[in-house]
Amino acid sequence: MIVVTVFVALAAAVMALARLNRSDAVVTQGSVAVTRDGRTLKTFTLAQVRALPSVDAHKKIVSSSHADEEGTYTGVPVRELLRAVDPALLDQARLVVTRASDGYVSSISVEEVKKSDSVLLVYAKDGKSLGMADDGGTGPFRIVILSDAYGNRCTKWVNEIEIR
Repeated sequence: MIVVTVFVALAAAVMALARLNRSDAVVTQGSVAVTRDGRTLKTFTLAQVRALPSVDAHKKIVSSSHADEEGTYTGVPVRELLRAVDPALLDQARLVVTRASDGYVSSISVEEVKKSDSVLLVYAKDGKSLGMADDGGTGPFRIVILSDAYGNRCTKWVNEIEIR
């Protein structure tokens, strides 16, 4: 009986991870798509994101696998980006999932996104573009969470923000 229970729990965990990593969004390089229920609601270009009200914030991103990064990041609060898509987009949601072009996936609670400007979609560091992955950069977009001590949710190369 224990073996069956463990097998069922393991199968459920694998299915949950597969669902989290699933994405049907078609995103062109240099843009970020906002999706929900498998549909792309809006795709923002770098110019469109830059046109939204931005904030500057100093942050040290501590990493266990790369060199620590420190600087002044410029970006748009994710809350404001999502409001630009639909002011009620987060009303029935519980989770915001960020996906990167390299397959990295991270999640943020809706409460955290709604309560403050500490969750940013950044496009510049120290006044300079983040650069593309092919050029050794971390952009053109990156999620930076100012309240996190470590950088595990500071997703590089973000190309999709999914609302769940």
